[in-house]
Amino acid sequence: MKRWILILSLISSPALADSLCYQSEGNPRTGKAFATDQDYQEELSRWRSQAPSTPNPFSLLKAYNVYSSEKAFANSMKSDKRAHCYMGCRISQSTNYKTADYVGWLKEERDLKDCNRNTHYDEEDYVATLRGATFGESQKDAKGCLQACEQVY
Repeated sequence: MKRWILILSLISSPALADSLCYQSEGNPRTGKAFATDQDYQEELSRWRSQAPSTPNPFSLLKAYNVYSSEKAFANSMKSDKRAHCYMGCRISQSTNYKTADYVGWLKEERDLKDCNRNTHYDEEDYVATLRGATFGESQKDAKGCLQACEQVY
């Protein structure tokens, strides 16, 4: 039951974040907190306008299972971009590119909306996830994903 609740939360998310988030979220263009709530909401709207289509719930469940089993390994990597690449690759292998794309986009959206500067929203993390998702279409296993991502990150 908990997994279905998680899947539903992956499918739907509120349009706008808490109006005080701008004070604690990092603006990727300045490296500091957003100056105003309007600046923050504009960035959130811009990011949301790029949202990929939502995959089916079964693909999201598979992606969650991959994330759960690979999270500790990805977190142990010295490069954050390599970890994003690796996770995108593994999710793409298990599901498809579309699902990895959505999950990578959603992760950054959540980082932007969680009012926690420690989870920094970074579009380059999303780019790394997409690169990994592309690798996932040709790599056969976790070792292949790691090798491909090590070559670029």
